[in-house]
Amino acid sequence: MGAQAVLNLPARRLLTLAESASYCGVTAQVFERTCPIPAISLAPPGRDDRRLHRYDVVQLNGWIDLLSGRVASDPFQKDWLKEMDG
Repeated sequence: MGAQAVLNLPARRLLTLAESASYCGVTAQVFERTCPIPAISLAPPGRDDRRLHRYDVVQLNGWIDLLSGRVASDPFQKDWLKEMDG
């Protein structure tokens, strides 16, 4: 048997509500009540389908870092992307 190439796929970045709650170690109900991160809708424009809502792991990690004190919240931090839009 020859050596087989192994393709390491990246971890998923977008998670469902249940997956996000599990990732944070809480129930879906607690997650919905406490998480300030808005869901991203993958539904077509003009159509709201909760089954297509996903949470960004990068944003969840940032929220967790703030909660743990690992990163200090800076109220004066500028949102450069928002400033570029307007």
